[in-house]
Amino acid sequence: MNFICPRCGRSYPSDDLRWRCDCGGFLMTDHVARITREDIKAERFNMWRYDAAYPISYEDLSVTFDEGLTPLVKIPAPGCRLRAKMDSLMPTGSFKDRGTVMVVNFLLRHGAVKITEDSSGNAGASVAGYCALGKIACDIYIPKGTSYGKTVQIRSYGAAVHEIEGTREDVAAAAQKDTRSYAGHNWHPMFLEGTKSLAYELWEQNGFNAPENVVAVAGNGSTILGVYYGFRDLLRNGQIEKMPRLFAVQAENCNPIYREYKGITDGKPFSKTVAEGIALAAPNKGSLVVGAVKETGGEILCAGEREIVAALKEAASFGLFIEPTSAAAYAGIKELISRRVLNDQSDVIMVVSGNGLKASAEISELCGEE
Repeated sequence: MNFICPRCGRSYPSDDLRWRCDCGGFLMTDHVARITREDIKAERFNMWRYDAAYPISYEDLSVTFDEGLTPLVKIPAPGCRLRAKMDSLMPTGSFKDRGTVMVVNFLLRHGAVKITEDSSGNAGASVAGYCALGKIACDIYIPKGTSYGKTVQIRSYGAAVHEIEGTREDVAAAAQKDTRSYAGHNWHPMFLEGTKSLAYELWEQNGFNAPENVVAVAGNGSTILGVYYGFRDLLRNGQIEKMPRLFAVQAENCNPIYREYKGITDGKPFSKTVAEGIALAAPNKGSLVVGAVKETGGEILCAGEREIVAALKEAASFGLFIEPTSAAAYAGIKELISRRVLNDQSDVIMVVSGNGLKASAEISELCGEE
């Protein structure tokens, strides 16, 4: 397996342990996934039942919570036939565990003794949790003001926490100074190899068919891209007949991928959003998200702050206690219903990316507002 730069085409051996190309571009693997129904390890009730498709096998893992195979739950929301993929029930409370387990085990196989991550909260908690399980030294860089629950979670795992003033990009720059141990989830090529497991699970949970529509929030786009590449694997392997239609939702206050999708170049500055998990002003994979969404006939949307808070409250009325970032996906679904892109016959899967318990203080304040 090699790491490939989509920008310049340069290839590096994967044991080089680099996370960025010399040209400054991000890297991806050239791993070719081969997966059929017959390859599924039915005795494993986790994402590793599909390890035939991964560059790392279950037997080679050093650190794992047996993550994955989260529930797909029917939600009685009006306007469409909605199901929620409950990645809020992953071991550390967010979908990030899918990518983290792949990155951490890859690095351990290559002799890593310390891991440095930058995060808006969930990825930091995920990396800190896996490092705690594996007794690995861990430095986590987060924006100052990150949700208290996420900060407590990271610290409780024993990670060294660095709170950085400034933008999310300032946080990444601070973490990247430790070039030997940096394994940022937005950069490391193995992360997407893990998030592809979402597609494999949805395929099996949907009766070995591609769902009609999948909606997820997007900061850098690892959920949408994981779903896209995973279902593309299944299509190439003759396991599905067509791709699902993908919809990515951003916050209106920080929506660089939406602007690229719409061709907006007004340079309007971004501002703070309750959806802190997708507040990324300069996503390095934004163009890939735009391409994936367009190819599947979906859309990129953005939700205003009021719409996100309203969606948060409505989701709770259905029994979904989710963080505000995840609620942006439901806000996007409500917009699609209002525009009749979706209707009461539409099959829709919403990826619930993060648990509300991580942001309970913030949710209490938001839900107390009129």
